[in-house]
Amino acid sequence: MKDMLRKERNALVKDTGAETAVTHMIFFIAAMVLAISVVVLISGNVQSMIASSSASSKLVSQQMRTDITIVNDPEIIPYDGVSGKYTFYAKNTGKTELAPEYVTVLVDGILIEPVDVNAALTDGDIVWRPGEILTLNVTTNPSPLEIGDHRVLVAADNGKSGAMSFKT
Repeated sequence: MKDMLRKERNALVKDTGAETAVTHMIFFIAAMVLAISVVVLISGNVQSMIASSSASSKLVSQQMRTDITIVNDPEIIPYDGVSGKYTFYAKNTGKTELAPEYVTVLVDGILIEPVDVNAALTDGDIVWRPGEILTLNVTTNPSPLEIGDHRVLVAADNGKSGAMSFKT
C-alpha cells in the first residue's frame, strides 16, 4: 500500500507540465496587458506634449511678427478736461493684423477697464492692420493724473506690448 501511494504521489508531482504551461500563459498575458497599458499612457502624454508645443510655437511665432509702438510726444499727451480722457496713439509696427477690441491698456501699472478705453482706428475699420494708428481715449483714475512722470503700456491679445513714459 505504501508503495502504491508513493507511485501515485510521484505521478502527481511529475505531472506538472499543464500547470506550468497555464502559469506561463497567465504571466505572458499579464505582461502583454501591462505593456499595452504603458504604451497607451506614454502615447497619450506624447500627443499632449506635441499639441502643447505646437500651440506654444504658434503663439511665439505670432508674437515675433507683432509689434506695437506708441507714437505720442511724451512731453505733450492730449487731455480732454471735459470728458477726463487722455488720448494715446499706438501704431501697429508689426506684420500681423490685430483686433482693437482686445487691446489692453495699463497706466502706471494699473489696468484700465475696457469700459474706460475707447479704441478707434482712423479709417473706421475693425481690423488694426500693420502701419495703421489706433487712437485710444483712456479714462484714468484719478483723472487727471498727478503732475509728474507716468507710464502707459498697450498690449495686444497675444501678449506683445508697447510702452512709453510720459509727463503730465
